[in-house]
Amino acid sequence: MTRIREIRTEAALPRRPRRRGVIIAIAAAAAAIVAALLLTAVVALGVRDELERGRAELLSGRVALLAGKLDEAVTDFDEARGRFEVASDRAGSWPGAISARVPILGRTIDVMGALADAASRSAGAISQVAGGIADIPGGVDGLISPDGALSVDDAARVEQLLAAAEEDTAEALHSVRSSPSGFLPGPVSHARREAIEELEETRDLMGSARALAGTFPAFAGETGTRRYLFFAENPAELRGTGGLWGAFALVRAQDGRFTVSGFRPVQALPVLPPEEVPVPFPEYRRNYGQYGAPAYWININMTPDFPSAARVALAAWEATGRPPLDGVITADPFALRELLLVTGSVQTPIRGLRVTADGVVPFLTNGAFARFSDPVTRKVVLGETARAVVDRFLAIDGRTMPRLRALTRAAAAGHLKVFSSDPSVQAAFARAGVDSALHADGGDLAAVIVNAGAGGKIDFFSTRTVRHDVMLLPGGSETATTSVTIANDAPTTGQPRYVIGPHVGAAGDNIPLVAVYCGPGCRLVGAEQDGRAVGLGSGSELGFRFFRDYFTIPSGQERTMTVTTEVSRAWNDSGSNGAYRLTFVGQTTIRPTVGTVTVHAPAGMRFTAGGDGIELDGDTATWRGSLGDRLELELSLEKVPMLVRLMRAVTGVA
Repeated sequence: MTRIREIRTEAALPRRPRRRGVIIAIAAAAAAIVAALLLTAVVALGVRDELERGRAELLSGRVALLAGKLDEAVTDFDEARGRFEVASDRAGSWPGAISARVPILGRTIDVMGALADAASRSAGAISQVAGGIADIPGGVDGLISPDGALSVDDAARVEQLLAAAEEDTAEALHSVRSSPSGFLPGPVSHARREAIEELEETRDLMGSARALAGTFPAFAGETGTRRYLFFAENPAELRGTGGLWGAFALVRAQDGRFTVSGFRPVQALPVLPPEEVPVPFPEYRRNYGQYGAPAYWININMTPDFPSAARVALAAWEATGRPPLDGVITADPFALRELLLVTGSVQTPIRGLRVTADGVVPFLTNGAFARFSDPVTRKVVLGETARAVVDRFLAIDGRTMPRLRALTRAAAAGHLKVFSSDPSVQAAFARAGVDSALHADGGDLAAVIVNAGAGGKIDFFSTRTVRHDVMLLPGGSETATTSVTIANDAPTTGQPRYVIGPHVGAAGDNIPLVAVYCGPGCRLVGAEQDGRAVGLGSGSELGFRFFRDYFTIPSGQERTMTVTTEVSRAWNDSGSNGAYRLTFVGQTTIRPTVGTVTVHAPAGMRFTAGGDGIELDGDTATWRGSLGDRLELELSLEKVPMLVRLMRAVTGVA
């Protein structure tokens, strides 16, 4: 036994150095990993600091640019570009190169380097645009001559600058998209995703601005006089595109100069037999023919698709024997408010009547009806008020940037709508997203559209609340429930009969024709009014179905209409991840429409990304706010790992 133990002991002796070797190897590997981590951290922190400094300079430059301070903006953008170049150099330095070779950890350096390079390109692109405009005699203000004409020659120069910026931004976007996307720390992955979204937005903005600048000379009459039909729109009596077209004028554009004729009530236009007016698509006559369209002028724009309403208006104009026009422009009181924020108060042709930014909306949507009892006089007053504001806005010397911002805000919110019969110009409006069309860019769609049926101006007193709840289902289908609640605060006395009636029903009644639109191929599951099952009329328009009905809301009460639909192909489900895009088409209301959109992920999936204003909570995404002309939501989903799902089931923790 003793001999055996000795042999075993002797045999075991050589193994000790091996153990020490393993320990040393493990220690060396650990030290290498720690060193790599430290090196990566040092490089990443240095890159991050420069990126943050550059971002601050970039934001400062944007503020200066919007204020029209081009030289200051160029300085800030160049400083931002310098910061981003330093960050890019640090990511490509020898410590960064070593860190980039570390498996998995190196992805962080690669991504941060791509972000720095893309940010540098983007800042340089914007700097080139600002600097190019600054080189125009007079800078931004040089875009408009002292007599109010917009320079068509300078528009061509701006188009070239924007085209170059669009190309540079597209290259920057490609650089970030080509960087690693997997096995990244949470903050780095978030920064990469956020950069892609911002670069996409910047590229699209540059492209839209380029398209508008390129087509502006044609729209402004560079090659010949253009004439447009101009309607004053009033949302106190709702129509599909926003509000009733109560008065009209003609806008003349020549060599960049716009002039507006006197306004007349739409009742001055002859009403022809409906069959004599062509329609843009067959469904239009089926959907709105029973209300007098396309020949009855005040109901032409019951459709929510502004290009369709504009085409019908131009066709009706020609059918009366008048010369063809080149497009349609509409403006509501909210658009005039934007202009008045630039001009200050404006004296109108009506004696003693001066309008301000704070007072123009309540005056045009309610106050004028009490002050002017004759309907013809009242419509002329409303139109001439719009004309006075527009004339003053066009005649201001300088202040070009504030004027451009006012027009941009009004158009983006759907308060200023423009349609051109020139296909290239209209395509530019569509690309810029200011065509106010009923479309969804290939994703899901929802809309709540009201046409007033009481015959008065009762919508001045209405408050609307909309809830849209979407349940995404495996395979790309969905169910959606849309609820619209309208509260009627109209009085029954104390307002002119023209405002509160009775025209139909009792004084103060609100009688809306409510239509709920849904995505392509949707079908109705059920509908309720105040919790009671109801049947709804249905139709289709431009590939989208809608379900609608009238109901009466007495003074001091509210009513709720709820519609549940199904869509078989509403989102992209690849199994491991997915994407959902929703376009909610809104409608101008005097009191802001309060909206809530909630989207639920399918079982076993969660949301990973959403745009501004979207709250993500695991398998639920929520947006809350005021529903304007158009709301775009984009959500990304991923499959929840099985281990995580089991842990949730065991612990009960979401």
